Formats: sequence, C-alpha cells, structure tokens
Amino acid sequence: MKYFKYLKSVFPLYIISGILLGLGVFSLIAGHRYKNNMQDTRNNMENINLKEEEIRQEINRVDSLILHFQDNFGIREKVLNSEKLILYTLDEMKIHFNSASIIVSGFEDIAGEKQLPVEIRIPVNSYMSVIDCIKYIESFRLPKYRIKSLSMLEEQLGGVILDIQGGLVMPAGANN
Repeated sequence: MKYFKYLKSVFPLYIISGILLGLGVFSLIAGHRYKNNMQDTRNNMENINLKEEEIRQEINRVDSLILHFQDNFGIREKVLNSEKLILYTLDEMKIHFNSASIIVSGFEDIAGEKQLPVEIRIPVNSYMSVIDCIKYIESFRLPKYRIKSLSMLEEQLGGVILDIQGGLVMPAGANN
C-alpha cells in the first residue's frame, strides 16, 4: 500500500516532467527547422543577388547591341529591318571564315520568321578548328543561325571540309 501512496504522490510530477520534456524536444525541433529555413532563405537571397547581376549584365549587353545597330545601320526606329540584320551577320561570317565557301539562297518567310538558307563549307585541319567554327556560328543571337545538318566531306587532295547547312533566322516581330 505504501507503494500505491508513493506512486499516487509522484505521478503528477512524472506527468509534468514528461510534458516539459515533450515541450523541450518540440522547441529543439522547431529551432532546428527555423535555422535550416533561415539558411535556405539566405542562400536564396544570395542567388537572387547573383541573378540580379546577371540580368544587369544582359541588359548592358542588349544596350550595347542596340547602340551597335544604331551606329552601324543608322537604325533609330523601334522596328528593325530583319533582312539588313541577316545580311550584316552574313557579312561578318564571310569576314570570319575567309577561306570558306558560303552558299546563300533567297529570303523566306516561314512560320512567322524571316529566314535566309545558308550553307557553309569550311576547310578544317583539326578537331579543334571544327569546334571553333561551330562555336562561332552558335554565338550569334540576333539573328540566330539554326543548324539543320553538319557533315564532314573528304576532298580529293586529302583535306577535310566541314559542311554546315542551316540558315539565319529572325523572329517575325523584327520585320519591317
């Protein structure tokens, strides 16, 4: 009977200590989650700052591109002449690939885009020169060079020709 009386007097203390232990564990879990969420938020804010800098650089690049078009083409209006821009890019290609054969067809209006089919045949002597040619072609943003096929042809004299078929493409919104 003494044990029953003892357990009866100590039982509320066990309940209270169990509740306090539960609250302590809950507080530790909540604090840990709060710390992790704060760290994630701080990382996201740093990513936003990095994205902001990337966006600022892209805006500066677009502004310099607009100034380039204004200086070289005398474009002052808001609507760009897509044929002029495509021909200017074609001239840049001819200058860059001075030993290449560039075959051009006529302008086409396909699916709301102004396109100029262009086939480029470039003599290459190494894998790196192939990569450099493709990298240069892929660097165009406005107008974009869309590659349809890429092949290597062997010349009769033993050289290798990189044959790139595709076209320069401008979006429909840039047409006059």
